[in-house]
Parts: sequence; structure tokens; C-alpha cells
Amino acid sequence: MDTETLIKPEQNNNRTYFIVFDTQGKIHKINSSPVSELTDDTLTQIESTNPVCKKLLKGTASIKKFGIIWDVVKEKWDISRRSSTLVLESNNNKLLPFIFDTDKEDTEIFVNIFYNDGTAVIYANRDKIKSIKNLSDIKEITTEETDLLDIYITKQNDPDYLIAIIKADPLTLFKWGKQVVKLDSNITNNIAWQKVSMYTKPVFKNYGWNLIASENQVPASGTNTVVQTSSNEDKKNININVVDNKLTITSMLDKQHKSYFEGQRSLRIIVCNKDPDNFIGSIDIPVDLLFKNKSNTTIIDFKWPVEPLLLYKNNYVTISTGEKNVR
Repeated sequence: MDTETLIKPEQNNNRTYFIVFDTQGKIHKINSSPVSELTDDTLTQIESTNPVCKKLLKGTASIKKFGIIWDVVKEKWDISRRSSTLVLESNNNKLLPFIFDTDKEDTEIFVNIFYNDGTAVIYANRDKIKSIKNLSDIKEITTEETDLLDIYITKQNDPDYLIAIIKADPLTLFKWGKQVVKLDSNITNNIAWQKVSMYTKPVFKNYGWNLIASENQVPASGTNTVVQTSSNEDKKNININVVDNKLTITSMLDKQHKSYFEGQRSLRIIVCNKDPDNFIGSIDIPVDLLFKNKSNTTIIDFKWPVEPLLLYKNNYVTISTGEKNVR
């Protein structure tokens, strides 16, 4: 008697599902076919072969317990279970750069260096991290490595040339949303901040940093556009003095400071009397004049205030108005 063995072809169980979700990672819809047109710009549609989609469609799993996360290793969005425990782990051994002068709200971790204060303030974007890590909240943190969030200051664009390390404490950072680190004097006295880069381990995807003279110059809005104010202290980059209507600008800058202006052709200075609400006039100083390391004079067409307050947008330059202009 002949026996015939029939081998049934293996079924492909990797069925594709189409998931629509919003910017917070909340799932709006799961279909077996794609949605032809999304009605809202905040919605995104992805494909997934995760078998949990079948359970969610059948109602055997709760959609409230699932959300969309960014898989750093595979570099794609996928569905995963929500949790309240933030697991900190590095995805690989490569270092990720901090992007300079990016928007803090677009990053998971952001650092402001206040070089005159000698402090670094590290911010954790808790809402963005909750979305990316698919968390309902951050109630607990687990990690086997305490240095995962440490920030490495290196020679510009050279991660192999280590200059210093800023230690970040995950518990402090995620409990309060920020951590203030007092920088060692060896760092503040010896680092040329315009010539460094920052790197860290790839726990998250987006990191950013900025360089600001002092913390009291950060606007209430929290944006990176810093409106600085003048003072009458000595040892500033630029000194402005006015006698009658003759304005004299003395600059201590030279060509090595061109990076302070990031391509600007002129520095606009708003002149106020005592406070920003009392506008008097404005001055536009050609940037090239500031690198000649000498005094320049011009005639202004407005009356210089007795207690001038100068406002200008620049993260690096400091301006002195000298003593009060007493008449």
C-alpha cells in the first residue's frame, strides 16, 4: 500500500494592519485596509504586522493600554503596551550629538549653558518622552546604568576629543523636569563654548543645547530667542557712550568672534529709558565694524536717555552703557 504524504504550505501570519494615531501617540483607528484620506493634519497612518492589532480589533485587548512608539533601533513607528515605568537604556554604543540652537520643545533632553553664571540647566521634556516611550505617566524609573544621561563636552564635531563631562541624575531630572548643575571652575575658565560640541548615549532620539550669558536673560516664553539687556558694568564685549548726540562704540571683539553673530550683517540695538516699555529709538551697528578693535562714532537723531536700557538679540555679546548719562 502506497502512502502519500501531503505537506501543506505554511501560512503567512504576518498580516498587515493600518493604524491611525495622533502626535501624542494615542491610537484613533486600526483597520485591515488603509484610510484613503486623513481629516486632520495631526494624524498619521502607519502599517504594522504586530499580532496585537488582531486582538484590539476583536476587542480581546484594551486599546487604552496600547499606544504608538518610535523604535530607535528599527527607525519606525510601531504599536506597544503603555506603562508608567520609564526604562532608561542605551540602544547602541554610538554617541548622539546635541543639536545647537534648536527648539527646546522639539527635543527630549535640552541643555542651557549659562556661561556667566557657571551653570548648566538640563531639561527633560516629560510629555514628549511619555509619548515616545509609550507611557501613560512617569511614576517610576528603572535603569542599570547611572551615567546613561551624562553629557560629554568635546572638541567641536570631534566626539573622540573629550574635554569634560556634565553628570545628569535621572531621578532628579524626571521628578522635577529639570536639573541645575554647577559647573566646575576648570570647565568655566578653560572652555571656549563657541568651539565645543556635546554628545550623549542614545537613550532618546532628539537632544539640543543653547548658549546664553545668564539665566535671567531667558524670556518667560521659554523660547531660544534671547533678548539681552545692557548694564553699566565694566569688562563687556562692547561699550557704548554718548555725549550730546555723538555716540561712540568701543568693541573688544575681533575676527575670532564672528561665530557670535551667525551670519548677521548688523546688530540692532533698541534704546529704552529705564525699562522696555519706554522706547526711545534704535541703532543698527554693522557687524564688520565690531571686529576692528577700535572706537567708532556716529550721530544719533534721538535724545539719549539719562538711564539707558539697551535691548538686543544675541546669545553671546555683552554690552555696557557705562555710567548713567547725567546732564
